[in-house]
Amino acid sequence: MKICFNLIVLTAFSFSLHAQQVSSTKIFTEDIDHFWKAYDSVLKVTDSVMQRDIIQTQYLDKASKGLKSFMALRQHTAARHLQNIHRYPKFWPSVRPKTLDIEHHRTEIESMMKKFSKRYPGFKQPELYFTIGCLNSGGTTSSDQVLIGAEIAASDKTVDASELNSWLQSVFQAQQDIVFLVTHETVHTQQHGSGSSNLLTSCLREGSADFISSLLIKKELSSPYIIYGKANEKMIWEKFALEKDGKDVQNWLYNGGRAKNEPADLGYFMGYTICKSYYKNAKDKKQAFIEIVNLNYNSPTDVKAFFEKSGYNEKWK
Repeated sequence: MKICFNLIVLTAFSFSLHAQQVSSTKIFTEDIDHFWKAYDSVLKVTDSVMQRDIIQTQYLDKASKGLKSFMALRQHTAARHLQNIHRYPKFWPSVRPKTLDIEHHRTEIESMMKKFSKRYPGFKQPELYFTIGCLNSGGTTSSDQVLIGAEIAASDKTVDASELNSWLQSVFQAQQDIVFLVTHETVHTQQHGSGSSNLLTSCLREGSADFISSLLIKKELSSPYIIYGKANEKMIWEKFALEKDGKDVQNWLYNGGRAKNEPADLGYFMGYTICKSYYKNAKDKKQAFIEIVNLNYNSPTDVKAFFEKSGYNEKWK
């Protein structure tokens, strides 16, 4: 009886400790504050050398650990930031309140992390950094860090994007809320492998992050590639089937600005819809959720088995 009681106490303690770890989500937003202080200072002077020095000393030199990672991954420099400030004078004031409002999403983000940890036993709590980037990435990951470029992630159809390229304008018009983007990147921090062996692997890695996000936040995705994909699924699959075992991803992923006559990133749709088929056909949904997150993208054998088990190919026979 005493042993049983001790086991109950230990189990309760372990659960409490896990819940406490997840509830203390590490969310950092100070880089946003530093950027806008530097931005205001830049507008007060006209000398370009001084302006560049201001961005360097007031923003980049004060970078959080996450911003330092983001700077290295996306080649942020004071010169690039200054160029963007001068090139898009209408955009920055319009997006400013959106970036400052991110702090109000903290509770939603923490709730999402808790849901994720309950559904995925191997969940590892990432650090979340909101920064201002160079308009070249809305979000990415580095090890256990989620790195968000808030100037893209927080934008929507209400910001003044008239000075920006057509791809960013289209992204902002159909932007999911920022909690979705954070969830997508959080999924990436839990995944195994780089997902670069072939097109199918790369698309599953991205599409699974979209699919798991839709389950966690309980929202249907409305991005351009999802809407277009659903309306043209057979045609897209026939093209994808011919290329899925090759290594070239340029027609399917990360092709914003290059795609013509159709939305960019249709590989996300293919990965999403294959994972959706896998989940739909699974008798044990809880286990299917775990298997989707847990797929080893460094193993072509595992990826092939996952695809076959999804039953997606059978849909078109």
